[in-house]
Amino acid sequence: MKALKYIYILVFLIFKTTIVFAENEIEITTSNDIIEKHFPLIKIDSPYFINHLTYNREDNFLHHKFYDKFGINDCYVHIDIYENIKKLEKLLKKHNLKMKMYDCFRPHEAQMYMWHLSPTPKFLSNPHKYGSLHSKGLAIDVALTNSNGEELEFPTPVDAFTQSASQNYKCEKHEQYKCDNRELLKSIMQEAGLRGIKNEWWHYQKIGNTKTYPLLTICDKIECKVKKEELEDPTP
Repeated sequence: MKALKYIYILVFLIFKTTIVFAENEIEITTSNDIIEKHFPLIKIDSPYFINHLTYNREDNFLHHKFYDKFGINDCYVHIDIYENIKKLEKLLKKHNLKMKMYDCFRPHEAQMYMWHLSPTPKFLSNPHKYGSLHSKGLAIDVALTNSNGEELEFPTPVDAFTQSASQNYKCEKHEQYKCDNRELLKSIMQEAGLRGIKNEWWHYQKIGNTKTYPLLTICDKIECKVKKEELEDPTP
């Protein structure tokens, strides 16, 4: 099975294909996307997934946009969770919902940049020790919306580094609907074959062994607009 997996990855890279999510079928077309050319990543393109990358916006915990420094403007995932995304799309159709994509593939250098500015190990993986599953293309940060793209209410906003962001947080009675939305998201993601983590209701990732997947660096393939000192570890 491993041999078949690596053959598929090789074919993917040779033919430089992209998966386009259509209303009723998935079409494979030739891609000139620079990220798909160099990495085993697929850009999500579907009416059921809303591109809302928080780190290409000002309203994130660092209070400025920076993904454009690394050439990231779209949501990419590793080809090994492609089947999960297909299942997820079907489930969204079934529930008459859409999904807002707050974060997907995050270049390893972007993780270093974030850590340089905010070294908070409880909510951010140290890129100089472990790195993030986002930097392997194996994790996504998401929220549900209605069919019109209006986000459902959850206990906290995405990237709220508080106890209320925990999967186990109990809502007050008058806000129980927020926890109900969190549980609906959890149910859909688990049915699609992805698992959450304790501290972040919005984060879901590949199930199983992820240690063998490499952290994907990007600045050796494209010109990054970041200074070397902005990627240094500020901790002792």
